[in-house]
Amino acid sequence: MSDNTTTPNKITLIRLSAIGDVLMLLPAVRLLKKQFPETRIDWLIDKPIASILAEVSEVNVVPINKPKSLAAYWQFKQQWRNKNTGQLISFQTSFVSNMVMALLNADHKTGFGTPYSREGHHLLTNSAYDLPRNLHQVEIFFELAKKFAGLNQQIKITAEDLNLPVSDTDKNWAADKLQAHSDWIAINPMASTQEKTWPAEHYIELIDSLKKRYPDKHIVLTGGPGSKEVEFAANIQQQLSSPCLNLVGKTTLTQLAALLKQATLLISPDTGPLHLANAVATPVIGLYAVTRADYIGPYHQLHRCIDIYDQVAQTFMHKPSTALKWQKKIPSLEAMQLISVQQVMDKVIQFDNTGT
Repeated sequence: MSDNTTTPNKITLIRLSAIGDVLMLLPAVRLLKKQFPETRIDWLIDKPIASILAEVSEVNVVPINKPKSLAAYWQFKQQWRNKNTGQLISFQTSFVSNMVMALLNADHKTGFGTPYSREGHHLLTNSAYDLPRNLHQVEIFFELAKKFAGLNQQIKITAEDLNLPVSDTDKNWAADKLQAHSDWIAINPMASTQEKTWPAEHYIELIDSLKKRYPDKHIVLTGGPGSKEVEFAANIQQQLSSPCLNLVGKTTLTQLAALLKQATLLISPDTGPLHLANAVATPVIGLYAVTRADYIGPYHQLHRCIDIYDQVAQTFMHKPSTALKWQKKIPSLEAMQLISVQQVMDKVIQFDNTGT
C-alpha cells in the first residue's frame, strides 16, 4: 500500500457474473485483502452463482438478484438506499453492473478507464484507471486492484492466488461418484454460446478415440442444468461406441468443482467449468476459436490450449487477429469446426507422456 493511500473501513466489489470471470477475480480480491487486512470486503454477486465462493474466506459474499426490469432496478435502489458501500470497486462493465454501480451509495467509486471501459462504465466512477492493453482477464482485474491499492511494482500472480477452496462435503460427494476408478478425463462439451461450442460429432469421435487409446481411463461428461446442455450431452452419450458417465445437470456448482478437482484432465471450450477446473488445479485443454486464449484462457495453462483465433480471423473476418479488438468475439458458428479431433488427441497424448 502506498504512503498516500489510507486504509478504508469498507470495500465493496461488484462482479455479478459469470462463473469464469468470478473465478478470475480471486487474485485481485486476495491482493486487496493482503493490502487491507483489517478492512471488511463485501462482494456483490449474482445469487445463482454465489455458492461457488462459499469457502472463500477473504470476503463476505453478498448474493443479489440481478435486476432485469425497471421495476427491479427501482426495488434494488430502495433496498440499498440507506446502505453505504464505502469504497466501491466495479470489476464489471456490462449495462446491468453499471446500473447497479450507479444506484449504490458509496464514499468513492472506482472502475476501468481506457481500454476496458464499456457501456459508459467510466462515466459512473469517481476514479477510472487506464490500464495496459492486451492483458489477460486475470491481469485486468489484478491491475485495477493494484491501482486502487496504490501499488506500482510488479507482482507475480501465483496458482495459489487463483485457488478455489472446496469443502470436505463436496470432496466426499465427488469421491463417491468416481470411487470405482482413479483415472478420469472430464469433458465439458457445451459452452455458454453456440459459437464457442465444439460440434457433437467431434466429441463423439474424440471420446471413442480416447477409449481406444486409453482403455483404462474413464470419461465423465460435466455441465450445467440448462435443457440445451443436458440434451447436447445426452445426444453425445447415445452415439458413443462405449459408455461414459454423464453428470451434466446433475451437480451443484460446488459439487462440480469437487468433481473436476478429482479428474486427471478436463477438455472444454471457453466456458465457466474450464476456469473452475483451473481454479482447483486440474490440468485443462481449452478449445479456443472465436475468443483469444491469451485474453480469456485458463491462466497458467495457456500452453495446453488449442487456439486458432488467428486462423478464424483470417477465414471469417478476412483480416489478421492483430487488426481486431483484443476482446472481440468473432461471430461465426462454423469456426469451432476448424479444431480437429486429432489436434485435441495430440494435446492429450502430449499431456499423458510429459505432464505438460
